[in-house]
Amino acid sequence: MVYQKMATDHVRETRFYPSEAYVVLKGKRSKAMADQLTTVSKQCLINKAGSLSSVDMQNICRATTPQLDF
Repeated sequence: MVYQKMATDHVRETRFYPSEAYVVLKGKRSKAMADQLTTVSKQCLINKAGSLSSVDMQNICRATTPQLDF
């Protein structure tokens, strides 16, 4: 399940940083930005934005690992 706010405006093809992962959500290509991670209470979540594929989740894992110092 995806509840994070993702950069869904225009995905800039010119720059791609190690802390980013391209994902497809509702048919749109977006960036998940690991350097903008935040935590929220489940009570604050209102609507489910969608689901990501296992490949997209692996890409997010790759991007978040250095950010979380694993």
